[in-house]
Amino acid sequence: MMNLESTDISGLMSMIKRQIRLMALSGAIIIGLVLVYLFNTTPLYTSSALIYVDPSKKDLLATEQFGSLSGLAENSKIESEVEILRSNRVLFETMTQLRLVQDTEFGPRLSRFDQIKTALGLTTSSQGDPTKMVAATAVKLSDALRIQRKGLTYLISVSATSSSPQKAATIANTLSEVYIAQQVAAKTDAALSARDVLQAQINTAKTQLARSESGFDRFMSDNSARLKAEVGTDVFLELERQVTAARESTRQIKAQIETAQTARASKDWDALVTALSNDALAGLNAQRRQIELRLTGTQESAQTQESLRAALSQTQSQMDQQADDAISSFQTTLTVRQNSLAEAQRAMRQEMMQGDLSPETLASLFEIQQEADIAQRQYTTLLSSLRSIEAQALVQVADSRVVSDAIASSFPSAPNYKISLAIALIVASGVAFGLAIINEYFVGGVSALSQLRNLVSGPVIGLIPNVTITDTQLSIADLVTDAPMSLFSEALRRARAHIDQGLRDHPSRCVVMMVTSANIGEGKSSVSLALARTYANAGKNVLLIDADLRRPSQHKYIGFEPDEGFLEYLRDSRDKKEVGRSFYVADPKSQAAIILGRGNADLPTDQLLQTTAFCDLIESARQSVDIVIIDTPPVLPVVDARYIAPLVDAIVFTVRYGTTAQGDVRDATAQLEAAKKSDTPIFATLNADETQSMRGGYYYAEVE
Repeated sequence: MMNLESTDISGLMSMIKRQIRLMALSGAIIIGLVLVYLFNTTPLYTSSALIYVDPSKKDLLATEQFGSLSGLAENSKIESEVEILRSNRVLFETMTQLRLVQDTEFGPRLSRFDQIKTALGLTTSSQGDPTKMVAATAVKLSDALRIQRKGLTYLISVSATSSSPQKAATIANTLSEVYIAQQVAAKTDAALSARDVLQAQINTAKTQLARSESGFDRFMSDNSARLKAEVGTDVFLELERQVTAARESTRQIKAQIETAQTARASKDWDALVTALSNDALAGLNAQRRQIELRLTGTQESAQTQESLRAALSQTQSQMDQQADDAISSFQTTLTVRQNSLAEAQRAMRQEMMQGDLSPETLASLFEIQQEADIAQRQYTTLLSSLRSIEAQALVQVADSRVVSDAIASSFPSAPNYKISLAIALIVASGVAFGLAIINEYFVGGVSALSQLRNLVSGPVIGLIPNVTITDTQLSIADLVTDAPMSLFSEALRRARAHIDQGLRDHPSRCVVMMVTSANIGEGKSSVSLALARTYANAGKNVLLIDADLRRPSQHKYIGFEPDEGFLEYLRDSRDKKEVGRSFYVADPKSQAAIILGRGNADLPTDQLLQTTAFCDLIESARQSVDIVIIDTPPVLPVVDARYIAPLVDAIVFTVRYGTTAQGDVRDATAQLEAAKKSDTPIFATLNADETQSMRGGYYYAEVE
């Protein structure tokens, strides 16, 4: 894992320099995508209207207004109004008034799947369904609206967003107007509902009042003899005669009006004339008869018949008008007679109350009078309340009003280019840095010593630069002897110094080390030969063993191919055959001795590395030389290196610059840690460094 404790500012800056291309590319991609989005996104405009909600109750007909509500009640009322503004009733009415179902922006659109079905001539599930169309439009409109209370004030903000600034303002204003109109209508409906309830109660009270008023008449009619005896005045007797006459006259007029209305409704003109006894109506009826006689009698021309029908229709219209006038006159007479009857009844009651009545009669009259008074008061109260409610229904005002209309905005609310670009820069920077961290420490190849230190547990012995060799040189290891003052040679000496310092407490005179890598192609064989020559140039007695039995390469680097290789030696020793010694040669460019391989193996080689011959060879070398360097196969492709690791005193792990995956480095070092002895150090080196950022190179010779 990444060692955060060892990551300092300079290391962070180095990492940024190494990953600057990745960071710039990822940042440019993100900003480019944001710019494409900004230039291709339809700008949206938002307009807002402000509504003031008055929490106090209003009654324009009252001389004194109601007091304000408590704070909790006021908050509840305003929050309730916010929810009413968000309700479907207001939403649907706004949609209806603005015809948003047919609008290109808010109207329903076919999905991609439905578009394909339509193109194929198939019927879609939502095609022509009004309910689904309205629901889809309602969802879009609801998403485009934002209704909220402004803090703890009495103000509610109604905001609408649309691709058209004028449409956004229209939607906000229309919704506000619909809300206020529905508020007034709701108050009016409530008043009218109360009126209807009162009207039913008034009808009942009216019936009760009429019953109580007729109570005197019934009492006097039922007790006529007793009242005459108790009152006995001439005035009372005269009033009784007048009441009886007025009642009979009223009855006759009512009967006459009902007969006339029935005859008029059935167009029975003769009966109508008889009931009304009107001379003008009788004359018109005679004319009607003559016209009808002419139409049913002799044969008249078509023109004459048409004229007669028109005359008949005109006569009947005149009769209708004359009948209305006559009936109206009878109704006026009826009203006068009813008033006369009522006046005579009142006078009779007054005369009766002034007479010498018995206690039983007085008690009965008092009870009737009390019922009449109560019925009168109830009727008057209810009638007064009805008139008040009817007046309120006509003058209702809203508890809310628009204090600021929405106006078309000149600038889009979305996308906000400045904020979007600022966020894009922040996100791009974060993503670029994150990708750099991931590539530096987890995914990409190792490109710095700081990375390598975070991946391995042992010491890192430095960089080995990547240099170009001449046509006469067989490998980069030739530079150790051909250009001892080069950066490459100094890097090998630096690596040797690190190894020597790390093994200063080694108990044995001879040091056996293996040089390996995670994968093939990382330069471990070149490093093995270069390190052997470096030790030999330092006066050490060195033996280099090419133990990469599957793909030996040291013989290529020194330009000599033996008749038999190290593989044959181990195989023939196992089979107790005579073994030649042509694979054991001296390095032509140093004092080191080399055990060479000869060709690719055709059998598993890990078994040979576990033979007594190989172990005896290592032990014999410990007694004869100062340094034994074993060039082993890479760790991950084959298992050979794991069997060699327990036999060595140090491991040099080669990592190729920018190529070896960090996961491979972790896996390979983990396998080596499991295979080696506990006190065997692993020295890691970064090979083929392309930066050549070696320090202290001011006196090094140029490499030709």
